[in-house]
Amino acid sequence: MKQPALFDAHPELQKQIPWIAILPKPTPTRHLSNLQEALVSKEEMWVKLDNLTSDKYGGNKVRKLEFLLADALQQNKRQIATLGGLGTNHGLATTVHGQVNNLPTRLYLTDQPITSHVLQNLKLLYHFGANMIYVKTRRNAQFRFRFLDRLYQRHTYWLPLGGSSVVGVLGYVNAVFELHHQITDGQLPEPQLIFIPVGSLGTIAGIDLGLQLTGLSTRVRGICVSPHPPSSHKLTNLIQSTLKRMQRSGEFQDFVYQPRFELVTEHAGTGYGDPSVEGAEATQLACDHEKLTLEPTYTAKTLAGVISYIRKGGKGPILYWHTFNSVDLSPIANKVDYRSLPKPFHTFFKSA
Repeated sequence: MKQPALFDAHPELQKQIPWIAILPKPTPTRHLSNLQEALVSKEEMWVKLDNLTSDKYGGNKVRKLEFLLADALQQNKRQIATLGGLGTNHGLATTVHGQVNNLPTRLYLTDQPITSHVLQNLKLLYHFGANMIYVKTRRNAQFRFRFLDRLYQRHTYWLPLGGSSVVGVLGYVNAVFELHHQITDGQLPEPQLIFIPVGSLGTIAGIDLGLQLTGLSTRVRGICVSPHPPSSHKLTNLIQSTLKRMQRSGEFQDFVYQPRFELVTEHAGTGYGDPSVEGAEATQLACDHEKLTLEPTYTAKTLAGVISYIRKGGKGPILYWHTFNSVDLSPIANKVDYRSLPKPFHTFFKSA
């Protein structure tokens, strides 16, 4: 793939920010005309297909990894350490693409509701060579990740939850510059709203900052995947820190960021990883009318937010940003015997 759209627009950034190519090309957009018809709506519905970011393992995490892995390699790190739930898509994406770039992954895994998707990801994490460490709670993971193990692993690149560091956020700033080019090229209309899932904040941070840097009037609505909303203050600080990182190049010196994002919790269901009734409906509608595959934790809840908005008379055009990996790795997972995984993980398969 050619260099990022962000570097095309602001070449000075390339001198300051490391990057490696993982996406083969910009991800396409598509008019969700069938779903729009099924919802009896006149408001245009579009999708940005970030499920197609890679033919090895796709989804939104790959955009972050183009910058994160490059940063780790520039610092001569020998492995990556990160954390997530038992079925972490971020952890799997990091493991798959880290392996390609000779950066093995150490994963601190915490409890979440056990679904078939979680069990499949556990098998895939093992298959692709992750060093899997079961720490049960987020508190335990943070203690080991931020303090204990960090003391003696000097050659490790410590990657926060979801890849949501200043460097990771750059992946979605770049994604909006890509989208801006698609809009100006006439591939889709400028959206009124972008809908995106919100977990660790990195994706929405990059989108909100990118929208303002490109001059688009589009706003972003983040659909929280947990009923406990993330801090708006934390999100704003992450965006401001990312902007400061970009300003080191001499670009954007006069730019002043003003928060425009919106965080919505009404579609989160009972908890992180818990399927919701409206998410199940969204999954079925996406499959039946658009042949899109969703998963219950992030994308089903986000499309449920889109459907609710349309049914309540919300105005378009709207853009649903599809963040789920579309590469079917189930044939690989089906060949993995769970008993080959570290013993602490066996119980999840026995009780399933």
